[in-house]
Formats: sequence, structure tokens, C-alpha cells
Amino acid sequence: MLVPEISLTPQMVDRFIARFGEENIALLHSKLSVGERYDEWKKIEKKEAKIVIGARSAIFAPVENLGIIIIDEEHDTSYKSDMTPKYNAKEIASYLAKQNKIPLVFGSATPDIGTYYRLDKEGRSSYTKSKGK
Repeated sequence: MLVPEISLTPQMVDRFIARFGEENIALLHSKLSVGERYDEWKKIEKKEAKIVIGARSAIFAPVENLGIIIIDEEHDTSYKSDMTPKYNAKEIASYLAKQNKIPLVFGSATPDIGTYYRLDKEGRSSYTKSKGK
């Protein structure tokens, strides 16, 4: 689950912890110390965390057997990195969803116009559609 800024979403994190338990969740964001980030990364690698919640860079977490990718507040511009290496977490999420044949869910009360433009008549995004389908 990607969130635009982890410090702005404690209620979301609390809901996930209440539902799935803290031991099943890994948090990845820039406010963690290097040691804390390492511990969370290892928790993911060892498959001790079933859910990863984090800001933009969490898209690179070593998650095996992805089941779904959720991008909260997808309209937020913070999903694009302006620093090198430059990347768009939404585009990487799209690639991962296609490769793993899993749903990619964009959440927003005010969708990004680019995301809205990519929707078909059924409300599915071309972010995850294969060419020719």
C-alpha cells in the first residue's frame, strides 16, 4: 500500500494494524532510522510481513507473491521522484501489476487527470491493460 506521505496517514496505518496485527505489517518511509529501515526490509525479505505500507520508495520492497497494489491519494504529485534516480511510483506499480497479474487500485476523491483519462467505460485503467486486449 503506497501513501503519499506516511506521517500524514497514521489513521490508515492504525486501521491496518488493528485488522491484521502489527507483526504482519512492515512500514517503509524516510522518517525511519537506517537501522529501522533495515529491520523492516529484512522483515519483508523473510516473509514475516504480509503487508507493506510506505511512501513512494516502498514500491521497491522485496515482496514476493504480490496480491494487490493500492495507491492511496493517487492524485498526489509526491509519487513522482524529482531526484535522481527519477521515477514514477505509479508507473512502476503498473509494471509490477502487469507482471504479477494482480489488481492495481488507485484511491482518490479527486483523481489525477492522467489517471482519469486512462479509464475505459468500465472504469478500468489502461495502466494495467496489456496491449492488444
